[in-house]
Amino acid sequence: MKFHLIAKILILLFSLIFKGIIGYSQCNQPTGIMVSDITSVSAVLNWSASTSAPGIAYNFEVRSSGLPGSGVSGLVDSGSVGDGVFSSLLSGLLSNTTYTVYMRFQCTSAPLFSSWTSGFTFSTNTISVPIAGSPSGVSDTFFSARWIAVPGATGYRLDVSEFSDFSVMLAGYNNLFIPSGSTSKIVDGLNPSTNYYYRLRAEGNSGSGPVTSENSNVIMVTTFDEPTFVAVWSDGAWLNGILPTSEHDVILDDNFVSDENNTTMFEVKSITLNEGYSYSITSGNNLIVYENIVNNSNATSFVIQNNANLFQLNDNALPNIGEITVLRNSSEIFRLDYTMWSSPVFGLQTLKQFSPQTVDTRFYTYNTSQNIYSPINPYTTVFESGKGYFIRSPNNHVANNGSNAPQVWTGNFVGIPRNGEVIVSLETEGQGFNLVGNPYPTVISADQFLQENAANIEGTIYFWRRLNDSTGVGPLGSFYATYTEFGGTGSSTSEDPNGFIQIGQGFLVKALSSELFFNSGMKVPDEFENQFFRYPTTNQDVKHRLWLTLTNQNGVFSKILLGYSSVASNDLDRYDGKYINDSEVVLTSLINNQEFVIQAKALPFSSEDYFLLGLKIASSGEYKIAIEQMDGLFADGQLVYLEDTYTATIHPLNESDYIFSSVAGAFNDRFILRFTDEVMNVEQPYDESAISIQTQDNSLIIYSKFTEINSIKIYDLQGRILFNRDQINSKDLFIESLSKDNQLLIIQIEDQNKNTLKSFKLLFY
Repeated sequence: MKFHLIAKILILLFSLIFKGIIGYSQCNQPTGIMVSDITSVSAVLNWSASTSAPGIAYNFEVRSSGLPGSGVSGLVDSGSVGDGVFSSLLSGLLSNTTYTVYMRFQCTSAPLFSSWTSGFTFSTNTISVPIAGSPSGVSDTFFSARWIAVPGATGYRLDVSEFSDFSVMLAGYNNLFIPSGSTSKIVDGLNPSTNYYYRLRAEGNSGSGPVTSENSNVIMVTTFDEPTFVAVWSDGAWLNGILPTSEHDVILDDNFVSDENNTTMFEVKSITLNEGYSYSITSGNNLIVYENIVNNSNATSFVIQNNANLFQLNDNALPNIGEITVLRNSSEIFRLDYTMWSSPVFGLQTLKQFSPQTVDTRFYTYNTSQNIYSPINPYTTVFESGKGYFIRSPNNHVANNGSNAPQVWTGNFVGIPRNGEVIVSLETEGQGFNLVGNPYPTVISADQFLQENAANIEGTIYFWRRLNDSTGVGPLGSFYATYTEFGGTGSSTSEDPNGFIQIGQGFLVKALSSELFFNSGMKVPDEFENQFFRYPTTNQDVKHRLWLTLTNQNGVFSKILLGYSSVASNDLDRYDGKYINDSEVVLTSLINNQEFVIQAKALPFSSEDYFLLGLKIASSGEYKIAIEQMDGLFADGQLVYLEDTYTATIHPLNESDYIFSSVAGAFNDRFILRFTDEVMNVEQPYDESAISIQTQDNSLIIYSKFTEINSIKIYDLQGRILFNRDQINSKDLFIESLSKDNQLLIIQIEDQNKNTLKSFKLLFY
């Protein structure tokens, strides 16, 4: 009796444990499977959650035959979606075909999968009937039939007749097959002033074989009685031998590549690319369009390659239709370098879509009030017309490891080509700098842009230079290439900007008003140099120019442009380019004690004239000033001299570079560029009678008559500093214990307002 009781208890316990294990390990199927939104080639699968959720995923198979999990035979579509998702698109289906869908749930513990559900059967629709649309490009002997694409169609059948009942078909257009991807077809060989009718059918595949839709609606077309200015590219040739001119509306009904076919198409009235075909303007080519552009194909089918131009003349043309792709190479850069970009198209392209591999925190706009680059959200920021953006190169771009060469990065702009006047708002707070950019898919003239915006911005454009130095900041030279209508100065890693602004180029300007504008009058259609800012100037004024550089063996580089122009003045004007104060090392030209990297003076030229130069040095050492290039009278032999007031030297720069030593600091009284080696009375910013210097044994006695002295520096001829004192705050100073070496001393004195009172050369013995 006791044995039976124990056995019953054990059986009961085993049963409870077994039931617990089974309940714990159950993985249940999804329920409520339905299929909706059925078309001829797709459908949407819906279901309800598994009671075993939360889990990992839902799996499905769509089959024309076979059981779920039985392999690829009969498998049409399959997939997996995460837990919490209860629908999925089914694609790759055939029209008028029956399918069965199965599902299962993936759990988080064993057993990992539920069993497959019972099959849910559905059937796709029959292939859709195409909708015929109004024709385009109607002429006296041809027109372009058009229709709306049918999903899943493998092709179309076109009928054309002079009779509305299609009792007699037009020769060559009876059940004419047109491959899928095309939604237009040129119908030619027609008679003037004649009614024609066309209709279409779509062809596709089903589970039982090829299928054909019913006939579409019928479109009537009446050909013109006189020839029209329509040029059609079809089957690799111009239809009827009609070559496009500026008076022709052009229809591209076949693939067209400018480098192969551009000898027959330079300018058109308008251009339409039909669906299913492609058009590429290759590097070095351009298309002038007097009116609008219509792209009935996709954005990747209409491409403006790097150094090509799409030039639209009429700001008031009908709107462009359809997105295109504009390719633009950056300068040769490294991974951590930046480029100023501006989009030549408009649409919904974000900064992140433009440069997906750039780190999210390395997209910037310019904060005018704070005079800094501020980060911007690249996922939500869409390119704005005429605005510039500061974007670092992709993080997978070539790195600067000391041996790699910099490489270009190709930006892909996607959107509708921009045309018409573009007005850009400006901010005037802070120093007033604004980051703007070329808004068109063609080069624009910097001179024309500056001239037409003379009331809106100052006359200088600042382009970010190509490469950063090893630290990304500081002591090797300017970060900007600078341009005025007089010319441009580059940096150690960029050529001089010479007058035109490339596609996709952003740049800084300084605002005078609340807006500036771009228009078609600034566009230039035929310049293709492969860099962001190098183009020959179109300004016709007379110019005589020379470019000076400051360099050293450690890579320091600074450049200034000086000279004479028939339209410049001797006072400060728009032809003078101000130093943007972007480096601790710079050679400048001084105008009213302000620093400039471009200075243009008025003609006529006089050899008695001169330029006062400024110098900033970050570290002591040996430096070189040289003539980089010359034009005008300087190229014709005018002599150029550099006077070093600290060493009492007048050096002929035409013959050789000038090498000198300097300590770190700012020196606005050391160098004078002049055009004769005769002694001249150069005006300096001090009153010579205001300072008295006397020697006594090993000492100097310095006295200022009118203003207190703030600082004194004394150098020897090698540029070594022998004495340096700030915050003197007195009109007199006694300096003891200077060595008597029969040497020439250079004495620099500043007053309390930082004005240079005198720079003396004194023989101390």
